[in-house]
Amino acid sequence: MSRQQRISSLLKTEISSLLIKKINDDRIGFISIIDIKLSKDLAHAWVFYSQIGSNEEKELTKKGLASATKFIHAELSKMIRYMSIPKIHFRFDDSIEKGTDLKKKIDDISK
Repeated sequence: MSRQQRISSLLKTEISSLLIKKINDDRIGFISIIDIKLSKDLAHAWVFYSQIGSNEEKELTKKGLASATKFIHAELSKMIRYMSIPKIHFRFDDSIEKGTDLKKKIDDISK
């Protein structure tokens, strides 16, 4: 496992934990952290998440995550002292929704 993979895995675990335990923003709905991509210089981390819900709920979650980003970065800095924490960027990932829709269409065709 490469260094980037280890850091990505660590960030995924810790960000998920923070979202569950320390973020009390009602705007943030039930989300799943899908993946974390790091820049080559480890200065940026793109956190891909998915959410099932209406477009309005997704927009509220996006705003809630944007407002919580600095807090999450600060908490990660306290928890992980042996490395500098990359700048965090949350990105919605609709691949699960697309996959579910495609499966439904295939099931409808086969009936």
